[in-house]
Amino acid sequence: MRKLITLSVACTLLAACSISTEEYAKQQAKAFTEKNCPSPVRGDIRTDSLVFDEDTRTMHYYYSLFGMLDNPDSLNGRGDGMRQRMLETLKKTTSMDQFKKADMNFQYTYHSSSKPDTVLFDVTFRPSDYNK
Repeated sequence: MRKLITLSVACTLLAACSISTEEYAKQQAKAFTEKNCPSPVRGDIRTDSLVFDEDTRTMHYYYSLFGMLDNPDSLNGRGDGMRQRMLETLKKTTSMDQFKKADMNFQYTYHSSSKPDTVLFDVTFRPSDYNK
């Protein structure tokens, strides 16, 4: 019985080690979304989901904006500054190191909460951005 349990654990660990980075990203995105989304609204922002797009190798975060931020004019003129702050945060985020080492993309899409089909801000970071 003890050998059977040891063999079962070894097989499980071996299978976990053989998973591709893409499959791991997909699993992590799904687990994050199931556990954390939708998040409570904080600072007029809610995290709606995280999805891994296998075709583009992109970790794609979706957010909704509320209150004063739920207005296309609220972001006018702030795009470059927001993009730079987000890029600096991504560079410092160690929990994404495995995905950054695999040269994945990271996309952040902010939708209006009052008009969910309206994208208020969207930015994608590629390895050429965060590896500088």
